Amino acid sequence: MNADEDGIIYDALMTYVKGDTPKMGKCWNGKKALYFMYNLYEMLDTNVTEKERGKHWVSVKVDLITAELVVFYCNWKFTEKVKLDRFMEPVQKMIPLVLQKSGYFGYLDPSPWPYKRPINHPQNEKS
Repeated sequence: MNADEDGIIYDALMTYVKGDTPKMGKCWNGKKALYFMYNLYEMLDTNVTEKERGKHWVSVKVDLITAELVVFYCNWKFTEKVKLDRFMEPVQKMIPLVLQKSGYFGYLDPSPWPYKRPINHPQNEKS
C-alpha cells in the first residue's frame, strides 16, 4: 500500500494528529513535543524469540522545536546502534511526513528526522 497514492494510512494517522483518536486524544497543533511508546522487536525483527517478544519498549519524544526524535531506552547496552538505526528508520521517515500533511506546523521539510539516544539516565543491568 502506498500511502502517498491512496491516503489510507495518512487518513488514519490524521485522526491522532487532530486529537480524534484515542478517545481522550489532544490535537497536536501548537504542541512543542509528543511522546509515544514503540516496541522495537515487534516491529521489524522477524528473528525474535517468543521469550523476547513484546519486551523491548522504548519511549520516543518527538521534539517539534528541534525536529528530532529522542529515544529513551533503559536497555541501550543490549541493542546495537546499527540495529536501533534500522528500528527507528520508519519512524524517522513517517513523523515529518505526517506533520507536514497535517498543515499545523507551517513549512516542514519532509526529510527523515535524526534521532538521538541519551545514555545518562538509569539503565537496567539485565535484559
